[in-house]
Amino acid sequence: MHLQQLVTRYLQFNAWANTRQTDWVMLLDRDTVYKEIGSGSGTIDKTLQHILAAQTYWCDILVQGVFKEFDRTLKVHAIAEVVDDLLNSSQQLVNNLSLLDDEKLIERIEVTDSTQSRYEYILHLVNHGSYHRGQVVTIARALGVVGEIPVTDYDAYLWWIENKL
Repeated sequence: MHLQQLVTRYLQFNAWANTRQTDWVMLLDRDTVYKEIGSGSGTIDKTLQHILAAQTYWCDILVQGVFKEFDRTLKVHAIAEVVDDLLNSSQQLVNNLSLLDDEKLIERIEVTDSTQSRYEYILHLVNHGSYHRGQVVTIARALGVVGEIPVTDYDAYLWWIENKL
């Protein structure tokens, strides 16, 4: 598998996992989504907003070469808008970064305190989202959500694409 194919698969995984998780989040009681627990980003909503902010930050750098401050602005009680923005951002990453050839992917980019290849920053971005999706599950469980929570790990994605469920 070429680097470009691997990066594309990881970006598609990220979009798939964000879709699975946000479909489930939208079924939760809104009090649960906005309930502060004092851990991580504090709420399911704020954690999803953090994933979105990180995706936006990295998209600006990796696609447009634009360095902006990390946007910490929070939307209040706007989970539907946050979910829509997150899913659109996830698809935008797939659409834009999947077009890059191996030469562009191995190009090293200097970002504030680090210089890495573009593909390493993409893998970081996907890994970052996975980490915070795990926090969403932890927050939900801490708030007493019982019932089935969708699996969003990479192995589940590979099984899903093989079986087209």
